[in-house]
This record gives sequence, C-alpha cells and structure tokens, in this order.
Amino acid sequence: MNDIKNILVASELNKESYEALTYGITLGLMFDASVSCIHVVKPSPIDIVKETFQIGSAKYGEALKNAKEESQNLLGHIIDVIAQDLGVGEVEVNLKIVSGPVHKSIIDYAESIDADLVVIGTEPGTRFLQTPHTNLALELIDRGSTNVLMIPSNFRMERIEQIGAFINFDADEIQFIYKLMKLAKKTENSVKCIKVVDNKSEVIKAENLLKSFERLFSGEIGSHQVKFEVVIDPLPIVVNTVKEVHNIDMMVIQAHKRHWDLYSSFSSFSERVIKNIKCPLLVWKRTDDAKKIVIR
Repeated sequence: MNDIKNILVASELNKESYEALTYGITLGLMFDASVSCIHVVKPSPIDIVKETFQIGSAKYGEALKNAKEESQNLLGHIIDVIAQDLGVGEVEVNLKIVSGPVHKSIIDYAESIDADLVVIGTEPGTRFLQTPHTNLALELIDRGSTNVLMIPSNFRMERIEQIGAFINFDADEIQFIYKLMKLAKKTENSVKCIKVVDNKSEVIKAENLLKSFERLFSGEIGSHQVKFEVVIDPLPIVVNTVKEVHNIDMMVIQAHKRHWDLYSSFSSFSERVIKNIKCPLLVWKRTDDAKKIVIR
C-alpha cells in the first residue's frame, strides 16, 4: 500500500457526492495529497433533438457549454462550504468538468492523472447493482487500476481516527497489515484487524490463528500500532455495526480473490457487503501477480 498522494472524487452533484467530496478533501488534508474532482455533464435528450432537427434557437453545444459552466461554479461553491465546515478556510481542488459516457470519462481521467484513490458516494434506495456510481465502483475494482473508496449514503464525516480491516489471518496478509499500520500513522489509534466468523465450527481455528498473529506482531501490538480481533456474528451484522460497535471510520479490504473468502462467495460481495456498509469501505487494488476477479 503506497502513500496516498493523488485523490480523485467522482461527483454527481448530489448529497452522496457531497459526502464523498468531504471525505476526499479530509483525506487530502491528512495525507498532504492532491485532490481532484470530476463531474460528467450528461447530454440533454431535448437539446440533442432540437439541434438535430434545428428546432427553435436552442443549440445543444451551447446548452452543454452552459451546463459545464454551471457545474464548475456549483462545485466551486460546494468546495468552499466543505472547507468552512472542516474549519480549514480554503482548500485547493482541481475541478474537471467533461461530457460523454459517465463511467468511461471517470475511468479515463483517473488513469490520466494516475489517481491513487477514487472516492465514490454510494446511493441508497434501490438494489445495489442498479445504482450508477456503485456500479462504477465495481467496474473500477474489477479493472484493478486504482484503489476505490466507497462512502455510504448519510455517512457524516467528522474525523478519521480509526482505520480497520477485514482479514483472514493468511500469511500473505502480513505485508498488507504492515502497510495498514503505515497508513494509520495519520490517525489517533492503532489499526483494528477483524476476522469475521459466522460458523461456530470455525471459532477454535480462528482463535488459534489469532494467537499466532498476536505473537508475530507482539511488538507492534505493544506499541499500539495494531489490534486483532475475532468477531463471531453473521457478516451483515458485523458490516452494519463496524462504526457503531468498533468506532471504525474506514474499513479496508484487499481486492484479491483469496481475501474475498470472508464473504462466503465473492459473487455475493455487492449484495451482502457494499450495499450494507455504514462506514467507508476502501478496496485496495490487487497486486500485479493477483488473479483477476469478477465480482458482478
């Protein structure tokens, strides 16, 4: 896990995007990172028809230009409000207003600026796979070109004091945990690594693995850099209460197939996990040697 130096927030100019932008700016201040925000202006079908058939004086190109200018001004105002709410006066956010296919425009821009992290606000009220920005999150995770941070609707950003992670006590997670500890140096607490067990027959095995990791990281535990815990509960309950029960402000999971075993089958990841998150969930991109996963 490299340092976060280049953050991109995808905006739909809605409440969820406001929450995502607030979180992205907060991370930018924490990690002294550059923050960019992209908004894709959607073409108006009415303007397209008017221009195509030369109806009236309205021109699609002119309407699109006006829409871009309005979006630029509105996002600038939103950023000023967020800065005031965070008590930091002014913040610098690089704005990019474009038109075209939403997903392709955002993905292309993220790659062009070499974003370390794309922050996306998730929408409530419909099935997960029918919402545009959470679909975008899945597409970015599947591509594996960047890290993706999903902000649940109605999540109130205050401070990032506790970072957590879902782990399986696998040997190949050791380096991941060290990188998490580095990330958590910007917070006030140690990393909280959680193994979820919803099958009682697996409890003894999980507790033995817990003891092994506690021995391995005894020094780091002693210096309050990391904590390990086995949680015995159904997964949806754990996911829904990580903020309330564990006071975690951001959960992290690796985008490796072997790390998705926690969720019984990675095909159910979207329904059982992302749809239920009550605190931000960061999916760290897979390494070059990791196999491609399909999570649709």
